[in-house]
Amino acid sequence: MNAKRPRMTKGRSFVQQLVLVFFLVLLWVMLWDSVSLMHVITGVILAFVVTRVFYLPPVVLSGRFNIIHALNYGLWFLYSLIHASVEVAWYAFRPRAVGAGSVIACDLRTSSDLLMTLVADTASLIPGSIIIDSDRAQGVLYLHVLDCDSEEKILSAKQLVYHIEELLIKAVGSHRDLAALKVDPDPLADEDGGGR
Repeated sequence: MNAKRPRMTKGRSFVQQLVLVFFLVLLWVMLWDSVSLMHVITGVILAFVVTRVFYLPPVVLSGRFNIIHALNYGLWFLYSLIHASVEVAWYAFRPRAVGAGSVIACDLRTSSDLLMTLVADTASLIPGSIIIDSDRAQGVLYLHVLDCDSEEKILSAKQLVYHIEELLIKAVGSHRDLAALKVDPDPLADEDGGGR
C-alpha cells in the first residue's frame, strides 16, 4: 500500500499542476480581453514561471464532482446575478435613499480552503455584497451587504451565503463536507435561539 502511494500522489500532483496552469493561462487571456496566439503563449510561459518560482500551497480537491448539482449551482448563480443586478440598479434610480449597509459574519460549515474561496467569490460576484475579510482557521467569512439595515435583511444575507455554501458542497464538496451539511442543515436555527 505504501509503494502505491507516492506514484498516486505524483500523478495527482501532475494533474493538479496542469489544472492550475490551465486556469492561470485562462486568467491571463481574460485580462487581455482578447484571444490570440501571442496571449496564449505568453500566458503558458508566465504560468510555468509562476508555478516554478513562487510557492503555492497545494489545493486539496475533494475527488468528487456532481454534474447535476453543479448545473443547479450555475443556473442559480446566473439567476441571482441578474436579479441582484436589477435590484442594485434600482437602488441608484429610486428616489428613496439606500439603507445602511452591514458587515455580517457567516460561520461556514466547511473547513475546505477551496470551498471557502468559492463561497467568497460567489458572494462577492453577486452585486450588493462583497467579502471584506475571512478567518481561515475558524471558517468565518465577513461580508459587507448593501441596504441591510434590519434584522430580517441580515438574516436574509446570511441565508444567501449558507445557500451558496450548500450548493457548492453538493456540487464539489468532500464526503466530510456532505456529512457536516447533514449535521447542520440550517445554521440560522442556532442563531435564532441565541440572538445573533
